[in-house]
Amino acid sequence: MSHHYVEPDLKFVEGVIASGGDTVKRCYQCATCAVVCPLSTEDVPFPRKQMILAQWGMADRVAKDPAIWLCHQCSDCTAYCPRGARPGDVLSAIRAMAIRELAEPKFLWSLYNSLAGTVLLFGFALAVIFAMLLIVHQGLPELESPVRFSHGLFHGFLPVLAVDAIFLPVAGFAAIIAWRGISNLWRQLNEGANIPVAYRATTWELIKDHVIPVFKEILNHERFKKCVANLPRYSGHRLVLWAFIILFFVTMVVFFFADIVGTITGNEIFHTPWPLWNPIKILGNLGGFILIYGAILLIQNRKAKEAEGIMRSSYSDWFFLYLVLFVGITGLAAQYLRIFDLKIAYFVYVAHLACIFVLFLGLPYSKFAHLLYRTTVMVFDHYMAGVRTKMAAATAALSQPKAQEEPVETEAIQAEESSEKKEA
Repeated sequence: MSHHYVEPDLKFVEGVIASGGDTVKRCYQCATCAVVCPLSTEDVPFPRKQMILAQWGMADRVAKDPAIWLCHQCSDCTAYCPRGARPGDVLSAIRAMAIRELAEPKFLWSLYNSLAGTVLLFGFALAVIFAMLLIVHQGLPELESPVRFSHGLFHGFLPVLAVDAIFLPVAGFAAIIAWRGISNLWRQLNEGANIPVAYRATTWELIKDHVIPVFKEILNHERFKKCVANLPRYSGHRLVLWAFIILFFVTMVVFFFADIVGTITGNEIFHTPWPLWNPIKILGNLGGFILIYGAILLIQNRKAKEAEGIMRSSYSDWFFLYLVLFVGITGLAAQYLRIFDLKIAYFVYVAHLACIFVLFLGLPYSKFAHLLYRTTVMVFDHYMAGVRTKMAAATAALSQPKAQEEPVETEAIQAEESSEKKEA
């Protein structure tokens, strides 16, 4: 007689508890959470199953479970939980641990989840920026007036090439780690699903039939609309998402024309700062204001929900929200302080660069990683829904001929019985 034993990963359980899921042991599997969750489905139910897997320390099973990312922490489950197990907070803690497992090197994840780590991150960012200033100016830069805030190639406080030398390696490193994390997550999801070869999609089919529809859903924030207990978060979350999209577009346009075209041609017209009436400048300012407003809404909502007892926040939650807020504030403040020719603009600009540095680097390590991994899992969930539909259709098609044959066989038997009676 064989015996199967569950070997719990105690470090995983301890990590979940330390990341804000300390109520996980209160769950006694009443299934209230799975019933009230507006996002849970029959095919991918949560969070009841994930709660017991976390209790048992089954880290591998949880890591391959797409449900931990399909949960949007709307807190409907927490509001109705009779035991105060706070399933939404527990799944949030599980996601934090999943980010840690998907990211390399893991010590950077630790820096984004502690106050001491925050100090080290900003210290490192400031040290890199200050070192570049020393190289560019061959010593301490002079804070001249009018403020030399432009980072054009031939003039300014920090030349374009110096800015690129700082941020392109950081962005490249973060992109590589993020891609590896996404690839590992996709592989884990596929291993857990065991999709038959006949139903696997090609890359083009995946993009056309699943990636594009999911992107449309994300832009509309359709799942956030289904939340009840935490519905006010919808507006702030959507504003921040659109602000990031706008600012990313503006950054790419400026990078192309100022950093590449301006550098190659040497034409001053491409050098920044561009005039305030430039359409790209207007769009950038709009994105900055939207980012600040959205971040404030999210901070206010999180504080309100914590006061109501519906949601609890970890250090990484607050760190990311305030980092986003300061990215917006320092960016706009540096611009307007420069316009008014205030030398404090130099320091605010450096603070803005430091915030951007920490934000970029944190793409695979901070709460920012939700953008990567939740999107990946939503695409996979959409893909699996299509696979299940195709398999069900194939099963129905195979069973249909049998259903048609049954009446024929029945008629033949009845005719044979009638003939036997006549002969008798």
